[in-house]
Amino acid sequence: MPSCDFCGYGPDENIDDVSFYKFPLQEAHRRHWIVNMGRDAEWTPSESSSLCSAHFTPDCFESGSERLHSDAIPTVFNFTQTTNQVLGDTENILPQQGAPGSFDSSRSPCCDCFKHLQATEKNYQLKLAAAQLQIKEYKKNLAEESRKATQWQKRVIVLQSAIRAMKQRGSIPATRKTSTPKTNHLD
Repeated sequence: MPSCDFCGYGPDENIDDVSFYKFPLQEAHRRHWIVNMGRDAEWTPSESSSLCSAHFTPDCFESGSERLHSDAIPTVFNFTQTTNQVLGDTENILPQQGAPGSFDSSRSPCCDCFKHLQATEKNYQLKLAAAQLQIKEYKKNLAEESRKATQWQKRVIVLQSAIRAMKQRGSIPATRKTSTPKTNHLD
């Protein structure tokens, strides 16, 4: 049975007028859903993962239907309100407290907020780790380029020494005269 991966609602909660939508198959579109719901970048939805209709604005649905447009992106995620408020507190969507199948009052806004904070923290930790790996790679490349530069400097010194030695032996003239080609100017 489907349940919402953000707010946890499922069909056993006796909520009327709430539909569930599986994550899109297209990678870029799925990433939008994942980012908007506050999950870290590494999270991958399962085949049964879904979001409930409470997370979509009315313009995400086809006219007069519960069917989503193919490019619909969920944008209604309030990390500080209770799930009842997220679902639209205006119509008493949830059963009354104490009624059979009533809403689990142990869910609080702090739980959702805490989950979001944990996801955000993990996301930043992953970004930090990636940045540290990038710095390590840059340092490795810098060390390699420095080594190459040192080798070239040594080669220049050897060549300069060889040129001085050849000049001292008279193998090459001390000063070279360069000839410039004569050009004929036609006036």
